Amino acid sequence: MKPEIDDIMNELVQLRHEMALNAGYGNYRDYMFQVKDREYSIQDCYDFHKSVERHIVPAWNRLADVFRSELGVNTYRPWDSTAKMLHSIPYTTVTELMDGVHAMLVKTDTSFAKRFAFMRERGLLDLESRQGKQIGGFMDPLPASKHAFVFSNFSPSFTAIIALIHEMGHAIHVYLNGDFQEQNWRDEVTELYSHGMELLLLDRLDTFYPNEREYKSAQREGLRRSLGLLIGPLTRDIFEHWMYTHPNHTAQERDGKFLEFCKRFRLSPVDTSGLESEVATSWVDTIHFFLYPFYAIEYSISELGALQLLEIYRADPRRAISFYKQGASTNFNYSISDIYLRTGIKFDFSERVVSRTGEFLQSQIEQLK
Repeated sequence: MKPEIDDIMNELVQLRHEMALNAGYGNYRDYMFQVKDREYSIQDCYDFHKSVERHIVPAWNRLADVFRSELGVNTYRPWDSTAKMLHSIPYTTVTELMDGVHAMLVKTDTSFAKRFAFMRERGLLDLESRQGKQIGGFMDPLPASKHAFVFSNFSPSFTAIIALIHEMGHAIHVYLNGDFQEQNWRDEVTELYSHGMELLLLDRLDTFYPNEREYKSAQREGLRRSLGLLIGPLTRDIFEHWMYTHPNHTAQERDGKFLEFCKRFRLSPVDTSGLESEVATSWVDTIHFFLYPFYAIEYSISELGALQLLEIYRADPRRAISFYKQGASTNFNYSISDIYLRTGIKFDFSERVVSRTGEFLQSQIEQLK
């Protein structure tokens, strides 16, 4: 199976390289930056990679040390990087899930809670599990009625709670913004408010985890997810930069580079001894490499913004929520930089900003030990 997939990717890389050359570009990476009309440069991306490796990965490693200590293991293996410290089932019915998330929103902002209640009353939340229903979650705008529809299907778990909060972040954003035309959206903006909603509700997880120990564990899981959404996509992004600026690479070189980038970023704290081959070839599981090239860094950028919003929230919750609503209400015709500014944060992934975020993360991790 792997050789066939390698053949497909080899052909894709060559076709995409030829497409770029025909369009007058030196490589497919440069071509895609023009196609996406990004508001940042290729060099900005490289600088972001380096800054995250220097300032965020150490926080990622420190959080792994906390989990390793909690688990009582000497080495942090791939199977340890899951929610093993959350032992209790947070809810048993979808009604309990909706009641709990509503309670979290009430404690955060009444307008958020009213929007959730409105969607619940009108059947705009599809959260029930049923035969044939796909696992996962998404929010879809309904342009004709100007409403948002949330789909989610997970077993009773921490993941299900966070998935619903995440999709409600998208829903509240679209209601505040009033633009239900998805083609106008930019991921660096839309994901800011879904990731931001997750972090604004981090302190409300005691609704589902009243036990103090599990409450802290749930908050740590929220931070682990946040860090993963910042670091993980960069692994994919730097891999694609390399792939398309080295279009004549072999399948073996491609696997080797993916392993290298995983160890530098996503799997930095993980002992992968004996599993190097599995890690090196795991890029085949990511459909984006085949269908949606250069679709990853947007998540890292928006997560960096969401963490800046969390820092504001830690100092002044009302101010952070006011910024959230102001930014989410901003027309998509504004630049990303302006929208971030209206959210009280910076569309800036320079080393200075990344370093500050890394320091903030280290402080949050220490508080949750």
